[in-house]
Amino acid sequence: MSKKVGRIFGLIVVNTITLVRLIGAFLLPFLYYKYGANFTALFIIILFFSDQVDGFLARALKIPTFFGSIMDASSDKLLNLISFVILGLEHNIMFAPLVIEIAILYTIYSTYRYGGNIQSSFAGKVKTVILDICVIFCFILISLPALKIDNNIINYLIENTDNYILILGIVTLIACLIALNDYVQKNKKARENPKCMSIKYEEKNRKSMKLIFEQLFDTNYYLKHKDESIMKQFYIQ
Repeated sequence: MSKKVGRIFGLIVVNTITLVRLIGAFLLPFLYYKYGANFTALFIIILFFSDQVDGFLARALKIPTFFGSIMDASSDKLLNLISFVILGLEHNIMFAPLVIEIAILYTIYSTYRYGGNIQSSFAGKVKTVILDICVIFCFILISLPALKIDNNIINYLIENTDNYILILGIVTLIACLIALNDYVQKNKKARENPKCMSIKYEEKNRKSMKLIFEQLFDTNYYLKHKDESIMKQFYIQ
C-alpha cells in the first residue's frame, strides 16, 4: 500500500469515526426516549470513547486536518449540549452547564469574527475531560433502577442519585465557568489586537471553493496554519 493510499484510508477511517459521533449525538434523544437510560448510558460511553479514538488515530497516523478538527469540535459540542438537555429534563442542575456551554460557543464565534485563534485551550481540554466523566456518571446513575439488581451499594446509589447528580452538575458547572473565563480572555485579546481588528478582506481575495476543500484535508497545510485564525483560511494571504 502506497503512502498516499494509506493516508487517504486513514483519513476516511478517522473522519468516519467523527461523523458517526456527530450522527450519534443527533440520535441520542430518540434513543433515550425509545430504549431508556440503560441503553443510552452505554451508547453515550461509546460516543465519548470514540472522541479519544479518532484523536489518537489522527495523531498516530499523522493526518490531522482542518476538516477533522472542525468536525471533532462540532460533534463534541453537539454531544455535550444534547446530553445536558436530556439530563436537565430530569435534574435541573444540568441546565446550568448547558447555558455556560452556549455562552462558550458564542464567545468562540465572536473571537472567530474578530480574526482571533479559536483553538481549544488547556482549560478547555481539562473542562472537556471533566464534563465527559461527569456526564457518563450521570447517565450511569439514572440507568441503575432499570438494572433491577438487589445490591446494597446499588440500592444506596439509587436512593441518593439526586444528590450525586447535583454534585456532578456543580463540578461540571465550575469547570465550564473556568473554561468560559479562559475563552473570554482570548476574545478580549483578539478585540484588542490591532492585527485582528484591522483584518479587512475583499471578495476578490477569497479562495475558490475547490482550493478551500483541498486545504481542508491537507495535513501539511493544517500543521502550518493551525495556530492562525480560521477566518484567514478563506482568503489568499
